[in-house]
Amino acid sequence: MRKILIVNGGLVIGGAEKLVHELAVFAQQNKIAPTILILDNYNQEYYDLIFKQKKIRVVRTRLGVIKNFRAPLKMLRSIYWKLKLKFLANSIYESVHVIGLYNIYRVKDTVDHDHRFYWHVTNAAQGTYNFPETYFDNPMTP
Repeated sequence: MRKILIVNGGLVIGGAEKLVHELAVFAQQNKIAPTILILDNYNQEYYDLIFKQKKIRVVRTRLGVIKNFRAPLKMLRSIYWKLKLKFLANSIYESVHVIGLYNIYRVKDTVDHDHRFYWHVTNAAQGTYNFPETYFDNPMTP
């Protein structure tokens, strides 16, 4: 079965979370197994129960620096996911979808995938993002 990874910072009620839901449900309806990766947020939120009922896998972990050793299982999960995304993402997932431009800094150097997509959803006036143009380069394009 084909697989995709959807990355976001939370599953509360909001536009980005609605997009995560729609992408995951669409994938599932089209025989694509979605995995949702929530970064640096271990709280159970609105969509967790909905995804559990739909049998869509939600993983919560940290990809950034681990500051202490108080949670060894969380630390091991973090190391596992860092290695998986850095070295195996292309062979495991057909595509990786990062929801919210604010998550780019959190995954840019960790998620190494040929089909990585950035989605941004907002309903608020926001300032400009000062991302280097290389973040949006497509190395596959001649």
